This record gives sequence, structure tokens and C-alpha cells, in this order.
Amino acid sequence: MPLSSLFLVAVAAVVAPLLSVATRRVVPGVIFEMLLGLLIGPALLGLAQPVGLVDELASVGIALLMFVAGTEVNLADFRGPALRRSGGSWLASLVLAGIVGVVVALVSSVDTAVLIAIGLSTTALGTLVPILRDRRVLELPLGRATMSVGTLGEFGPIVLISVFLTDSAGPLPTLGFLAVFALLVLGWMWAVRRFPWPRLRRALAAGLHNPSQLPVRVAILAVVFFVIVADDLGIDALLGAFCAGLVVRQAVGIDREAGDVRLFEGKIEAVGFGFFVPIFFIVCGMKIDIHAMVASPWTFTLVPAFALAFLVCRGLPSFVAYRGVLGDDQARRLGLLAASAISLVTVLATMGQESGALSPAVAAAFVGGGLLTVSLYPVLALRGIRGPAARDAAVGATAA
Repeated sequence: MPLSSLFLVAVAAVVAPLLSVATRRVVPGVIFEMLLGLLIGPALLGLAQPVGLVDELASVGIALLMFVAGTEVNLADFRGPALRRSGGSWLASLVLAGIVGVVVALVSSVDTAVLIAIGLSTTALGTLVPILRDRRVLELPLGRATMSVGTLGEFGPIVLISVFLTDSAGPLPTLGFLAVFALLVLGWMWAVRRFPWPRLRRALAAGLHNPSQLPVRVAILAVVFFVIVADDLGIDALLGAFCAGLVVRQAVGIDREAGDVRLFEGKIEAVGFGFFVPIFFIVCGMKIDIHAMVASPWTFTLVPAFALAFLVCRGLPSFVAYRGVLGDDQARRLGLLAASAISLVTVLATMGQESGALSPAVAAAFVGGGLLTVSLYPVLALRGIRGPAARDAAVGATAA
């Protein structure tokens, strides 16, 4: 069964992008990956099981997704007004999500409320980046604003997961461990910027063009190192993967050959999005317990309710924070993109089920709400924006 499950997952990973192409990429491939996972998983056809090797590969997939998201972050953009806008909008999102959490706590438990509140403050940056790059939006003001907002929407919730939801000594000791981890990350970022290591860089540059692929191996080593350190400190491993991306971004940022940098980024994306990341989303689909929702039909109403909650908690603050610099139209698009959440939602749903904070039906509805946001909001946000049209839309807009 493990090998047959892996084969079916591999087939789904190939079919999903073909289905996306058939829709002219209006529907992102991640949607088809999760739907195909649901189809072949135990909830429907029962042809594959999300256990063993398949589940372990999915864990690698989410780590690489966070790593790639980290490599896309340009820390130079987080200064002055840009930091105030993105940080302020995320804090406002957290307040709104906290209000929703209070309501949830009144009808359920505090653990459930905390988990859902953290989920409502997320943005699926790792999922949005390929979509934005395909539409050539990343270099536009809308794209840069999305990166700023999305970075906080990915990084902030991971920190909250580490503090409140991981098995650790408690919030206060975890904050201390987070401080130690932050110093380690900052130290590595300083080191790769301060010391040129010319011989090593020449070896890396040469390795990019020969079978050793040394830069890719070093990048994977960075992921493994920071994930292990984070785990040993009782911090969520996803934070380690994300910070590994930040460090690698700093190292790549001082290379002189822009062509080599893009080639390196393409190879990393090939490893992640070509194999491991699709497995993560397919396995997420396999874990959706549709039978539990059928047994509790009222939970189907939670799917649009969660999607609307993401829009209010995440999209509205982003719109308000950026309408003054992007204009109403671009700010509305930004709000829709900021409200797109799936990656951490699936992680939180799994954590909720394992801890008993979420019933299988509510967990499935939570993931369904996130799936609906990624299916709908980016399509609406990027409607009419592509290539030269995107550049025309950005005329007169101020950089985020």
C-alpha cells in the first residue's frame, strides 16, 4: 500500500497542473492537488492512504514551501512606512481574529479559539508567489505590497504556533528560546554578508553548472540545520525552514551574477514545487474527512463562513492600510490576496484534530474555507492584470 499510495500521489501531482492549464490557469494547481488528494484518499475512493512514506514526504514539502517563501522575502522592503503598514495591518488582523476567537470560545473551548484565531491571521505567501510570478506581478507595487503583507501573514502565525500550540515548556520559556533562535538567525545573516568567502563562492558558482549542484545541496543543508535547531529548542520546525530561506536569500543577494541567482532560484523551485510541495497539498486533500461533514451537515455552512472570516480579518486591514498608497482598486486587490490562506490552515487543522481542539468535521470545514479563499480570491484580485496590462494598472501607484 505505501508504494501504491506514492504512485497515485505522483500521478495526481502530474495531473493537477494539466487540469490547471486546461482552465487557462484560472484555477491554481494547488486546488486540483487537494481535490485529487480528496478523491484518491480514504474519504472517497480509498485508493491511497496519507501515512508512512507519503506523509513523511508531505512534511518535507511544507518545509520546502516555507523555505521558498523565506527566500522571496527582501528585508530591505521592511523599513519605515512599509514595515508600519504591513506590521500594523497584521496586528489589526490579529485583533479581529481574536474577536472571532472570543466568540468561538463562548461556544467551544479556548484551545479551539486560539487555533482558529491564529489561522485567520495567516496569508498563503508560499502559494501566492508562483501565481504572482506567473502573472508578472511580483515587481509591481501590488506585488511588493503582497510580499510585505504576506511575509507578516506567514511569519507571525508561525511564531504564534511556536508559542501557543507546540509541545514546549510554556509560553514564557518558548519566548526565550525564540530569542536565542532569532540571535542565531541574525548571526548567520550577518556572517554571510560580512565574510565574502571567495573560494567557497567560486566553488558554489561552478557547482551550479555541473552535476554536483553544490548550491542546491547547501540550501537543503540550511533547511535541515535550521529545522533541527528549531525543533531542539521546542520551536515549530516551519519557523526554522522559513528562517533558512531568509539566510539563503541574504547569501544569494550578494552574488554578482544575476543570471546565476535566477538559475539557482529556479533549481530550488524545481526541487520544491516540482515534487515535494505538490505531495504536501495532495496529502492535505487526502486528510479531509468529508464523511464527518456529511454526518454533521451544518458544518458545510462553516466553509463560506471561514472564507468570509479570512476576508474580514486579513483582507480588510490590508485594504485600509494600503489604500492611501496604492489607491482603492489596487488596495482591494491586495486585500483579496492577503485573505488567501491555505498552507498554515491545513497545518493548524491537522494540529487541531490531533490535540482534540477541532472535530474532524470542523477541521475539514476550516481547510475547506481556506481552499475556497485560494480558489476565489486570487482570481478576483488578478482579474485583468497580466504582463503589460499589469504595468499599466500600476502607473501612478506608490511603492509599498
